[in-house]
Amino acid sequence: MTHFEVPWSFYFQVHQDTKMVKLHLSEYFQNKEGLSNRYYVLSYDDVTNYLHKYDHRKLNYFFERNMKETFDMLIRIKNFNKKKGYIKTHALCYIKDDVMHCLSIDYLDVINAKKKLDQLVLDHEVHIDINYQIPMMYHTDIKLEALKEHLFHLMHREYTI
Repeated sequence: MTHFEVPWSFYFQVHQDTKMVKLHLSEYFQNKEGLSNRYYVLSYDDVTNYLHKYDHRKLNYFFERNMKETFDMLIRIKNFNKKKGYIKTHALCYIKDDVMHCLSIDYLDVINAKKKLDQLVLDHEVHIDINYQIPMMYHTDIKLEALKEHLFHLMHREYTI
């Protein structure tokens, strides 16, 4: 069996009532972006500044739909190191008790893993995993198995760069 690990970028929680976001960066993303902190709490104003305006609307949309299953969405956040540009990520999410939990993976990492997967899927049994070390504060909150299953379905979609 071939084993794939897809590196995650960050985990975030959005509270429906306050619209505050708790953001926990992976070590991979922290090093890639050259950031000093791994944990941030963003106010509503910060969220509107860091998220692309359409992606900010997506958060409200999924709360309004009262989603019960896992879902995914593309999220663009402002580049931390540059004045312009966005980092495109694919967020695997679910909503529990008026809190949206999302694990974001860099869009290009998803595409690269999909290319490798497509080369092997005809000949081998393949297992996909998220390279994820769960912070202690989220142990009871995150439904990692459901997110892994959703990632597997996401990998079978058509992608263009």
